[in-house]
Amino acid sequence: MKTSLIILAVLMISLMIPASAFAASGTSSISVTPTGVTVPAGSSGSFNYKVNLISGSTWGTQISVSAPSGITVSFSDSSGDPPFSGTATVVVARTVAPGTYTVEISATGDDPSSSPATLTIDVTNATVSSPPPVTPAVHVNYVPFVVGGLSIALFIVFLVLFAIFFSGYAFVIRFLSFVITAATSIYLIVFDHILFTAAYDHWLGLVVYLILSIVMFVISLLGSSGLRTSSLYALAAGNVLLGILMISDAIAGLPVSSLAGVTKNVGWNYLFGFGTTSISTVSISLAFTILLIFTGIYAGSSFASARSHSGR
Repeated sequence: MKTSLIILAVLMISLMIPASAFAASGTSSISVTPTGVTVPAGSSGSFNYKVNLISGSTWGTQISVSAPSGITVSFSDSSGDPPFSGTATVVVARTVAPGTYTVEISATGDDPSSSPATLTIDVTNATVSSPPPVTPAVHVNYVPFVVGGLSIALFIVFLVLFAIFFSGYAFVIRFLSFVITAATSIYLIVFDHILFTAAYDHWLGLVVYLILSIVMFVISLLGSSGLRTSSLYALAAGNVLLGILMISDAIAGLPVSSLAGVTKNVGWNYLFGFGTTSISTVSISLAFTILLIFTGIYAGSSFASARSHSGR
């Protein structure tokens, strides 16, 4: 009796459950769009997928992947009742060598796909992130300003010093200053091609200075007493004027020349650059530096000599 009741209960329960619960319900197909993606090693890409029911009724279906080592595929929805779709992400490890790889994607479960979908992955070289652009450090060249500043200071100091003191040695100092300023002037006139081509007025002015310096120096030695005194004052004034013009050119940027505005601080760079700038050389800058300093000495000693002659 009990056995009959159990059998009857089982039959009643089985009649209440749909037949589809006891077996696979149908078949499905799976497709991907696009069918190929390009992914650099160490990066990722994406594609769309869709699962459609082909026959039977819907039932639980999962997505499975067969991929080479180093390639991982993940799905936004990895299971469902067909039809369903989503987006998949392909991640390629940095260790994967460049080349073409195939990934097979299938629908499994109670509505399996009859054949897998094929996704082609072209793996390229790993992308190298470019470092942020580096702003170059601004390099300030202090050589022209240091040398030029010292030369201007020495010009002023020696001008005052030799005009007031050392009057007993004025002739010797004046003679040495004359030789040195004449020699540096001749050097610049002959060898400074930039001065001749780009600042011809300056070059011509240096020629005039050299001629007048020689003439006045000779008169200061051989002329009458009055002429000697006048020539000495002229030498003092002429050397002061030359020094002021050189300083003005440095500060104003060689305004009376084609070099004006060529570079920033062009006057300092040209006169006192000592080869550290594109428009200077060691020899030319040295000549200008010596000329500026000794025009101060020449002017001071000439003024001291002129006062001595005037007091006689």
